[in-house]
Amino acid sequence: MKDLAPRAISDLDDLISGLRTPIDIDEAVHATRTGIKRLRAFVRLARVSIGTDTYRIENGTLRDAARLVAPARDARVLIDTAASEDAAPTVLAMLEGAHADAIDTLEAGVRTETVRLLELTAGRWKHLAWGGPPLSSIRIGLRKTYRRGRADSATVLAEPTADAFHGWRRRVKYLRYQLEAIKAPDALVAPYTDLGDHLGLEHDHTVLIGVCSSFRGNADFANLARRSTAQRAELRSLALDLGSRLFVAHPDLFVDTVEETVNLG
Repeated sequence: MKDLAPRAISDLDDLISGLRTPIDIDEAVHATRTGIKRLRAFVRLARVSIGTDTYRIENGTLRDAARLVAPARDARVLIDTAASEDAAPTVLAMLEGAHADAIDTLEAGVRTETVRLLELTAGRWKHLAWGGPPLSSIRIGLRKTYRRGRADSATVLAEPTADAFHGWRRRVKYLRYQLEAIKAPDALVAPYTDLGDHLGLEHDHTVLIGVCSSFRGNADFANLARRSTAQRAELRSLALDLGSRLFVAHPDLFVDTVEETVNLG
């Protein structure tokens, strides 16, 4: 698709602008994290056309940028997840304090370094003057992401651990963003969006449960952990049910179905 790379470069410029002069730092960090996932999904579609070495450089730089802002984003998500389970004021106050510390660290130089990495990426991409990955590269990228998502789905069914769900979540997100990048119809994208949302919330509760376990003697954290665990169990059930229906096709058949609904030329 000839406009795929120019759109990715435009999205990258928007991320840089939003993070360089943020109106709301939490919103800017959230947009950066989500935007980087979309860009990494694009790079996976372009991998065959740009070569493995270039792919590793670009994917690695984007990964490093995402890791820099992760603590601030995770701290905000913990507050929102705890609030959704009616956490006690004392718990929310502790989480708010941790969030404030994460933002202080971000503003002490992390945000500037993240912008620098994204600017380096943008400079390289504009120099490459990508026109967009060819159909062969897109097909291989989609097939690989779906195949891995299918394998991760089987792993979760066999051994539903937190790590297994985490790996599956990442793959589902990449597949969703790849489908959106090639402008697949909503009917095709929506189920993967729903699955990604279930898995994203499952991950948020897993992290919250882990934090609560650090305060075993605190009744407020213990009560929150019980509610969060119950919610996580429901989210896992929803994800397993939906995933069992989405990852049944052979990867080649999946790609053929996508190509029938989207003009990938």
